[in-house]
Amino acid sequence: MSSDGNKYNSGKTKKYNKKGIILTSCIVVGIIGASFLIWFLPQGNVKNNTTNDTMMLFSNPNDTLISVNNQYVILKDEVDSQLKNISITNRSNLTPIRNSLDVSITQNNQLMQTLLNGNPSGSLVNEYVKLMNTLKNFSFYLVDIKNITSSSQSSSDSLMKDLTTAKKRWFGN
Repeated sequence: MSSDGNKYNSGKTKKYNKKGIILTSCIVVGIIGASFLIWFLPQGNVKNNTTNDTMMLFSNPNDTLISVNNQYVILKDEVDSQLKNISITNRSNLTPIRNSLDVSITQNNQLMQTLLNGNPSGSLVNEYVKLMNTLKNFSFYLVDIKNITSSSQSSSDSLMKDLTTAKKRWFGN
């Protein structure tokens, strides 16, 4: 009898099946690879929120303040430019303006979110609060403009007057 206890294998060496070894190796590599993949995935509940995808984070609170302020000025100038280009006689041009206002509202909300995550300290806190109030007023202004352009059934002169009144209400100029 052989030492391995198998009477049918006496004197023969075991042969390994190459396909079995390759298949087993692939399975082991797959399991280890999946383990590393799972390990690298973020933990917790991660929401797919498209409004926060473009939020910029800076290590320096002053850089955050400067960046948000610059982006706000650009956004405000763009909205002002679009409002100046409203065709007084053609009401069908208001749909692109309303669509643009939706985008501007989203961008302004992203700027406020970036500012909220800026972690200011010292004298920057007052500057953050001022800019946040400005962004908040701009948000109200954008909503007012959208409402005016959405529900405006009045004359062109009345539309322009309503837009001017909304600007004065939120910015005082």
